[in-house]
Amino acid sequence: MKIKALHQYNQSVDRIFGLFHDPDFMKEKYVGIGARNIQVVECAGSEGHYRIKVHREVPADVPALLKKFLNPWNTLVQSEQWEGKAGGPYRCKFGIEVSGVPVSIGGEMELRAQGDGCVNEVRLDVKCGIPLVGGKLADFVGSDAEKAVQAEYEFIRNHLAKG
Repeated sequence: MKIKALHQYNQSVDRIFGLFHDPDFMKEKYVGIGARNIQVVECAGSEGHYRIKVHREVPADVPALLKKFLNPWNTLVQSEQWEGKAGGPYRCKFGIEVSGVPVSIGGEMELRAQGDGCVNEVRLDVKCGIPLVGGKLADFVGSDAEKAVQAEYEFIRNHLAKG
């Protein structure tokens, strides 16, 4: 399942990127969208290269067909590799592991200036190699991932609106 999103912000690319690699904000964002047990394991970088690794548990309303593969709460490990300099664009390659679930999730983001603000273009691909139920599992995980991408965007926009 392929997912694409274009998130527009009325803030500078550097302001938004600052949020994207602020450990305190990451924790606040993930709690705000329903995750628990959030650990920012790595958030480091310099000279235009940044690494982020976050562990968290996320809820899932798992259909009966997929309960063999997923739990009501699933552990995710998200790893991001960012490159970019002040003023952008900032480019990211990322992967998300769902503990004990046979899916692969990977993608890219590009955060770039646009007009008086910036946009973040998100591309995500969810795959599962299991015959028969693999497509349903990938679609379910992809659908949850798409909802999470939208929830993160809305959380960031609300945070920015508060000042």
